[in-house]
Amino acid sequence: MDKVVAFFKNAWFRRGVALACYGYTAFLVWVAWLCLGFFFALENPTPLFVLYLFVNIAAMGLMIFTRKQLITQINTFLIPIVVLVLMIFGFGHWFIIVPPMVVMVVVFFTARSNETLKTVFGTLYLLFFVIGVAAYIAINMFIGSFSFTDVDLTKRDLSYEYVSETGDYRIVRYLQESGMRKTVSYYVETTTEDVNIPLGVCKKVIGCKHLHTAEYEVLNNGLVQWRTESEGGETKDIPYVEGIRRENPYLIKPLEEDD
Repeated sequence: MDKVVAFFKNAWFRRGVALACYGYTAFLVWVAWLCLGFFFALENPTPLFVLYLFVNIAAMGLMIFTRKQLITQINTFLIPIVVLVLMIFGFGHWFIIVPPMVVMVVVFFTARSNETLKTVFGTLYLLFFVIGVAAYIAINMFIGSFSFTDVDLTKRDLSYEYVSETGDYRIVRYLQESGMRKTVSYYVETTTEDVNIPLGVCKKVIGCKHLHTAEYEVLNNGLVQWRTESEGGETKDIPYVEGIRRENPYLIKPLEEDD
């Protein structure tokens, strides 16, 4: 038993654990990236949230365990920056934001850092959070719904998704109502950069290409179709709107490449 206790008290073991905790910081960066440009299609959110909560609690426990290590002390100053980015990118998804925010507060105050340094950085971080939240709310109030993906994911029609025959692309639609006017917009997304997660998939939205927008009275699921055509010996997925051929937005070369 004494050997086990001595092992856990070993400085190099604690340094190794402290270094491993940077994996949690990297994990939060990855989650922030998913919140920035992906749509979460979850089969069952509850078990996934429990798993996410467990990861955050485990990371918090390890950083408390190594709170005297300089490596952990530096990490506690990095995590608030990542959490701020996560909060801005995933604003409204509080089940994603709250757990790392709790971890951030707990480890920041438990780490054995210089108290003056903690006071200065703590004040700066608090100011950044207040300004960030205020700016985000102001933009949404005075300019309208703000999104890094150029589409309002709350308007996404979850009952419609049309994948091309090759499986490389999908067409999704967004429904907008303004008074008596109803508008449907179709966008093309790539499927090859989707991210599989436990109990779900994160579908890449950032960089999606607009295909067609029209007013409607009754939704027509057959308005848009995929067809596979061969051009120059290469098979391509081509979208058709009301039977009219449209170029796949992802296959259109920029003007500077046409020279």
